[in-house]
Amino acid sequence: MKHKRGIEIAGGIVGLLAVGYIATSLTLQHNQKFLMNTQIAGVDVSGKTANQVTDQVSHALEHRTYHVVEHGQAIYSFNSKSAGISIDTQHDLQKLAKHQNYWSWPLALMNSASADDSVRLGKLSVSSASMQQLVNQIMKTAGNTKRTKTENAKLVYKNDQVAIQKEVQGTEINTKALKIVVKKALADGKTSINLKDAYVKPTLTSTSKALTTAKTKAQPYAKEVAKYNINGHKFQIPNNTILGWIQVDKAGQVTLNQKSVLAYVNKLNDKYHTYHTTRTFKSTMRGTVKINGGLFGWSIKTKKEAAALSKQVLAGKDFSRTPIISGSGYHNKKTDIGNTYIEVDKQNQHMWVYVNGKVKVSTDVVTGKPGAHATTTGVWNLWSKQRHATLRGQNDNGSSYTQPVAYWMPFDDTGEGIHDSPWQPQYGGTWYKSHGSHGCVNTPPSVVGKVYDAVPVGTPVVVF
Repeated sequence: MKHKRGIEIAGGIVGLLAVGYIATSLTLQHNQKFLMNTQIAGVDVSGKTANQVTDQVSHALEHRTYHVVEHGQAIYSFNSKSAGISIDTQHDLQKLAKHQNYWSWPLALMNSASADDSVRLGKLSVSSASMQQLVNQIMKTAGNTKRTKTENAKLVYKNDQVAIQKEVQGTEINTKALKIVVKKALADGKTSINLKDAYVKPTLTSTSKALTTAKTKAQPYAKEVAKYNINGHKFQIPNNTILGWIQVDKAGQVTLNQKSVLAYVNKLNDKYHTYHTTRTFKSTMRGTVKINGGLFGWSIKTKKEAAALSKQVLAGKDFSRTPIISGSGYHNKKTDIGNTYIEVDKQNQHMWVYVNGKVKVSTDVVTGKPGAHATTTGVWNLWSKQRHATLRGQNDNGSSYTQPVAYWMPFDDTGEGIHDSPWQPQYGGTWYKSHGSHGCVNTPPSVVGKVYDAVPVGTPVVVF
């Protein structure tokens, strides 16, 4: 009887426990309270509803610290609030509470029940301005570290063949990629942001089909002989230079990088052009002199030349070309003045006319009066020859003058030229200092006709 009585008591206790278990489970579920020992974002929410803990959890999430990591070291840290991030957690906390396993509350009494504490708990909000400011600050901090450039795999000239040079994964940072990485980390609730994920990535690798296809197509450029003859300077474009211009698209098509070709042509122009340069000139009486100024000379039309050069290179056949130029004085004798020119020596007040290296005319002259009327120094060219012209201008007192001349050979862009001057009683010496012209080269009437006949339009005029 006692045994039976004991069973009845035990059964009653179990029944009471069962009722209590069920009642407690239903009560928790009805009130949607969090189970015992539950923590969210480090906040103890045990036995509380979502509404009761919303402010605490939101505060915790807003002060969460994030670390930007590179090579295992944190280089920059920030928290949600300082970054301008706001979080609304109420709705998601209610979902968490509702979907708990309320029948497991006895286990929760003994163990810690940790809910998801990521930012996914709440609706994350960050303005574009705040995000940009955050990214800018990370970039500024990352800029304190020396960074290597990311390079695509490319075609190179090696052992007289086209070869593929492996890509380089550098440490330079792509700002757009960094913004995406930061946004994703915040959205996923990750407190560690790997800066490596924002590195600039190579877009062409050594295993890319496009590059292996292009390698075959580019083989002719490894053997191509590309020569230049610029103003008598002859040279060959190195094959590795040509291969350095090559660019390959996703389909393996080979073209030339026009910026690179243009940069090469610009360097050629800088080296060889004669327009607006300082010239070394071997004068008749004063030896070698340096002369600045003047409009005589030539330069390469770099954009047109780059386009023409690219076309010939891509043909894959040997060629030799002279550049497309503008200006005057271009020939293949490594100089632009040549050996036919007019030399005006202001210091010695003398003029020589050289034709094919020989003196055809030698005469004293009167150049411009020193000061405002001094004959302009520089290398020019005769741009016209006229008989019986009338010169017009202004005297120093402001009055106008007209002066007929038998021979007129203008050479600069301000109205200076060579002409006869029957009004001058003498030439040479220091006469020009007190009786100089308004800039023109006054020439004896008995000689000026010889000058006129000796040289054609376009002849260089060297004034120094």
